[in-house]
Amino acid sequence: MRAAALENAPTAAASRLLADVHALDAVRALESREPALIRLEAVLGRDFADRLVAALSDEDVDRSN
Repeated sequence: MRAAALENAPTAAASRLLADVHALDAVRALESREPALIRLEAVLGRDFADRLVAALSDEDVDRSN
């Protein structure tokens, strides 16, 4: 019975972790991120980013390996 009581009782650490997760969700909801392609272009350059996305989205490639 003691083990069951411990499993069901919220700990201070678990409560704090849950509060941190909720706070992180609130921050992410406020952030506005650029689309992934725009961020890739900024980091890799437009030509390379476009070729990379095209290669990854190519349906003719056999991905069974």
